[in-house]
Order: sequence, then structure tokens, then C-alpha cells
Amino acid sequence: MWHTASRSFEVLRKLQRKGFVAGETLAFDFGVTTRTIRRDVARLRDLGYPIDTRLGIDGGYSLEPGTVLPPIFLSVDEALACTLALRQWNEAAEQHLAAGVLQKVLASVPKRVQWIMTALDQAAVDLEIDGLREPEAAPVDVSVLGDLARACVLHRRVEFLHTDRSGKEKMRKADSSALVHTARRWYFVAFDLDRDEWRTYRVDRISVVTVTEAPVRGRVFPGAGVEAWATQQLRSSWQQVTATVRIHAPLEAVSRWMAPAWGTVEADSAGSVIVRAGADSYDSIARWLLLVQADIDVIKPAELRAAFGRIAAQAARSATEAGTGSALTEADGRSRRDRP
Repeated sequence: MWHTASRSFEVLRKLQRKGFVAGETLAFDFGVTTRTIRRDVARLRDLGYPIDTRLGIDGGYSLEPGTVLPPIFLSVDEALACTLALRQWNEAAEQHLAAGVLQKVLASVPKRVQWIMTALDQAAVDLEIDGLREPEAAPVDVSVLGDLARACVLHRRVEFLHTDRSGKEKMRKADSSALVHTARRWYFVAFDLDRDEWRTYRVDRISVVTVTEAPVRGRVFPGAGVEAWATQQLRSSWQQVTATVRIHAPLEAVSRWMAPAWGTVEADSAGSVIVRAGADSYDSIARWLLLVQADIDVIKPAELRAAFGRIAAQAARSATEAGTGSALTEADGRSRRDRP
């Protein structure tokens, strides 16, 4: 049997999760009458929660969209999930914003839950020990991200100020399609009306967004879909040079080193694969392929062979210098001991 207060907050949780919920459904779920549900909704309104009512046979309730809510009821598990998410978000967004949200979440939960959340934040330690660092995070304006997301959901045309790599600013007009988050950066996928082509824009380079009332035009998206197309576009921008090699290692052993944006891996035989990869330089490709720790045959181009040669020469110099330094130290030690 539900207590009145707990039932009211459980009604709120259902509205937060599902949007619109029929009154008959809520009454059935809690084993009460629709009149009791109406009283629960009235009680929540008195507490400041903005709830819309739809009248009629299919009537029910929903939270008013775009409204700032009072403190939200969270279970212990939900509060801990918020803490973990905000700790991760703190690395990729404005720190004061993430910290402010965390403080509000703490203020909205009971003292016992506050203690657990604070303890988790204090006891947890973040380590980067795999040696493979993603690009530095590019902070974005959360309001810009929200406007672009709204345009995508509503299928609206947007106008925005875009700053290119050289720092030049220009107003763009585009039909919105999707937002892509990868490698700690946000990208806006849209059809640029001035250039008459599909493009990706880094959101951290976008400002002054206006979501217009004009709907997007129906256009056939290139490729298999937004994910495949965006991957190909980002791959093209990141890969200044490309190469093809044969690696003498099983497919499973090589695939874990290959992200979709950096290249592809295909089975060649039982013990080898063909890798088509790209990066900002041939030296970067060579150093990265050496991490696989397997024999490598360069198929093309010759510049990659030259890059392996440079890296090998550098390693040889390091080994020689280390050996010479050690030998000199030992010789110097013997000469000192032999002195009277």
C-alpha cells in the first residue's frame, strides 16, 4: 500500500520518465481511483511542479515542456548515477557548470544520500594508464548545444555564426539533421544551404544560434546513414596521409587497436590482416602500428617505409647513446678506484 507522499513522488517520477501518462494508467499502477490521482497531481502542483492536464476519455498528465523544475526526487541509485556522470562531464565541459549542477543535486537529496555521494566523489580516483589519450576536450556552450538539439528534433532550419580553422567568422544557414559526440567533441551535422552540401561543424566553433520557423527540406542523406557518413567525414578531416600494410597477427589482436575513424582491418589469411590506416603524418602511423607488436609489411606508400626507417634510426641512436653512457660510467668508476 502506497503512502500519500511516496505515491505522489512516484507519480512525478513516472511523468519525468514517460512524458505523458494516462490517468487510468496511473490509477491502475497504484491501485487507487482516478480521483486519488487528481489529488496527488494537485498536491504536486502546490509544491511547484508544473503539470499539464489533458481532459477527455484519453486524458492524463504530463510535465510542462521547457519549464525549470523544483528539486527533483531521486533515489539513492539515481543520485549516485548523477554523481558519476557529473564527475565524467567535469572533464569535458565548463567545470563551474558541472560543479554547480552537482551541488544542486546534493541539496535535493536526503542527508544519508548526500553523505554517500560526497564519499564517492572524495574516494574515487581517475587514472589514465593506457597511454592512449583522446584529443583534448573542446568546451561547448551548453545553450548552443541545446538550441541545435532542439532544431534537430523539430526538423528546423538554423542560422548560426561559425568560426573556421583560420579564425574567420561567417554566418551560416543550414537544415539541421543530427548531433554527433565522439573523441570528446561535439559535431553538428547539417545541410549547408549556401554551399549546397552536407557538412559537419564542430559545436565549439558555433555561436549566436537562431532556430527558425522554417522546416528542413526533404533531402536524401548520403551513404547508409548519419553515423556512417559522419565517420567518413571525420576520418577524411583527421587523416592527412594514408597507408596500407599487412600485419602478421590474428584479426582479433589487431582490431582492438583500430577505431573506425582511423582505418579498417580486413582478414588476409589465418595469421595476417590488411590494414588501411590514416593519421596526420606517416611517422604517426608507423609509431601507432608498432604498438601491435607484430611483423609488418608495407604495401604502400614508400613514405611509410621511410617513416619506419626514421623511427628505427632514432631507436638505434637511443640504444647506442645509452650503452656508451653506461660504458663511460663504468670505466670512470674503475679509473677512480685505481687512483692512489
